[in-house]
Amino acid sequence: MNKREKIVFCDVDDDTRAFLNTSQLLKQYEVVMLEDCLDKTPANIIEKNTDAVVISTFVYSKLSGDLLKKFPHLRMISTRSTGYNNVDLEYCKAHNISVVNVVGYGEITVAEYALGMLLDLTRKISFSNKKLREGHVDVNGDIGIDLSGKTIGVIGTGAIGRHFVKICYALGCTILTYDPFQNQALIDSGMCRYTSLDEIFQKSDVISLHCPSTEENYHMINEASIKKMKHGVFIVNTARGELIDALPLYDAIISGKIAGAALDVLDHENAIIKHDIESVKHAGAESALYSLINEKLLQLPNVIITPHIAFNSSDAIRRILETSVKNIHAFLCGEQVKSVW
Repeated sequence: MNKREKIVFCDVDDDTRAFLNTSQLLKQYEVVMLEDCLDKTPANIIEKNTDAVVISTFVYSKLSGDLLKKFPHLRMISTRSTGYNNVDLEYCKAHNISVVNVVGYGEITVAEYALGMLLDLTRKISFSNKKLREGHVDVNGDIGIDLSGKTIGVIGTGAIGRHFVKICYALGCTILTYDPFQNQALIDSGMCRYTSLDEIFQKSDVISLHCPSTEENYHMINEASIKKMKHGVFIVNTARGELIDALPLYDAIISGKIAGAALDVLDHENAIIKHDIESVKHAGAESALYSLINEKLLQLPNVIITPHIAFNSSDAIRRILETSVKNIHAFLCGEQVKSVW
């Protein structure tokens, strides 16, 4: 009997485990499920699974070339996310390892979450609730703003950004958008106007990020771009933490230049999400600095931070897992599955 092909799933929680255990498409394979990030998995467990042909990962595992070279039979990496900046693409290209992500699973899910964070931020919902629980009522201190009539800058008009535009348009907002790849259907809808990043920075009352983490986008919100913004602007980021330089963001919030920020993602976020001191100790001075800034941001009353969960609805998770398993099965059956490179 031929040895069954091995698939290693890492970052596996209880719900993911339950789904994988009942998947009929996976019955013909040897499936290994690891709770930890692959880069945090003990060496002896890695050694037992070096014959894996597929690795399926969530965003927390950092799949470096040094780690991937321990899997000489690897042919595919399946990311249970749209983003794949945690994977060493250059290594994968050089070794003909396909990297397949999941698109279209959560555009509504993430867009709705971005709106929820924005409403919470601008109407001080969580802040007011916390004060009331502490026995304080401060009507003047709880004054928020209306979104209707405000200018919303949306950076990135992929599927999530387009849904966010639709939601904000329904609220009566004026919407400016930026994307190097403009969407003609969105233009034809009349809901927004494509413009430059500079105009978005200069005119927006709210700036919401919906773009990928790329070399060009790294720290696009920085000291220079913040200087161009309106005094009292609000920032929302449900995309990737690397889009914002947290140090000038923190300074601008303290000074009042930025009225508040709603952040589902952070640069160097793993230390906060997993409360992992070891990762900070061994990551170098820059990571330690940003971990400190992130902790400082957490303490500010006009900053909302959640642990990278904008995608996290039961409907979206089911779509992610169904798509990931179908992609893996199709790939191992010899079907053409689109790689991100």
